[in-house]
Amino acid sequence: MFRRSKSRSESRHDVQTEARLRNHREQEEKRLEEAEAEKQLQQKAEKLAISEPKLSSGSRPHTQARSAFPFYPARAVVADEKVPWAVKWPDYSPTTFTAPHVLANDSTVKPGGWADPVDPTSVDWPCRASYEGPIAFDGHQQPLNPRGRTGMSQRGYLGKWGANHAADPIVTRFDPASGRLQVAAIVRSDNGVIALPGGMVDAGEIVSATVRREFAEEVLNLPSEAQRSEVTRLLDQLFAGGGGGKVVYRGYVDDPRNTDNAWMETTAFHFHATGAAARLQLTAGGDAARAFWLPVSPSSKEYASMLADHRAWVDQAAATLHKGGGASQSASLASRPPPATSSQPAAQGLDARLKSLGQARGRQ
Repeated sequence: MFRRSKSRSESRHDVQTEARLRNHREQEEKRLEEAEAEKQLQQKAEKLAISEPKLSSGSRPHTQARSAFPFYPARAVVADEKVPWAVKWPDYSPTTFTAPHVLANDSTVKPGGWADPVDPTSVDWPCRASYEGPIAFDGHQQPLNPRGRTGMSQRGYLGKWGANHAADPIVTRFDPASGRLQVAAIVRSDNGVIALPGGMVDAGEIVSATVRREFAEEVLNLPSEAQRSEVTRLLDQLFAGGGGGKVVYRGYVDDPRNTDNAWMETTAFHFHATGAAARLQLTAGGDAARAFWLPVSPSSKEYASMLADHRAWVDQAAATLHKGGGASQSASLASRPPPATSSQPAAQGLDARLKSLGQARGRQ
């Protein structure tokens, strides 16, 4: 059968029809993509819903987080009663500050950078966690410090919006010479405060590995390879891959680097050194200006001046260590400086009990 070929006009019409259909399909695909994008934005907005965190029952207003830090500009003054976000303060005007080196290490811009991007909404918040519970956000979708106002907004020296996780090893021993309970401590190079050796959890790092790494970096800065080899062996025994440590605390840290939108949280592990590990000589390294064995005693002025949160964790570790040894109740006294002279005999009595317990354990 003879089949008539299409005329030029008919062919042009077919091409135009096909172009219209293709255009329609592309517009429909674009519409669906936009609808999906809008849906995702809506879901994200719901996850970032504005709420007002409140201090948990019985928790005290943070103090270090409202204090001066050597490398920060002056904070806005926040009275105790104005700390909770639940307290309305329309005129609250915190100092805005993010350190230049934090901005320079934006991980979305700089290869190997360790800091979050400037825009907090670009953070994958469903993958972030806080030991304090669900994170609340302000009207700019910035995370809010769970313990309240600090007088400073943005991130300060902290790399991450929201919780910045650290790990702190509490390493105790009974002094081989005196029998007194001691804890490995450092003097921070940034502000001169006595604290536990510790540091930030690196991306992808497990907390137990951070504890071991930070202890080695900050208090065991050894010059010779032979010394490092021997200490590595002792650390393997002491930390036992993280399995030998007991979690004493996990949560918010009242830290002078904290801001309204970025704060420190930690996991504190307790390890008790015996044998050769108890005779380790501490040498400062990393961020420490000094490393030393600090007496856990209410009569020690250095112990009384230790960063308050860290001192409280050591008290808990001491109470656990001495459980059943007659010192668990008295050990908590170390969290307070010795009062007036009338209480000095009690402090001396505690020192004597701790010393005798250490000597008794040394004979076992």
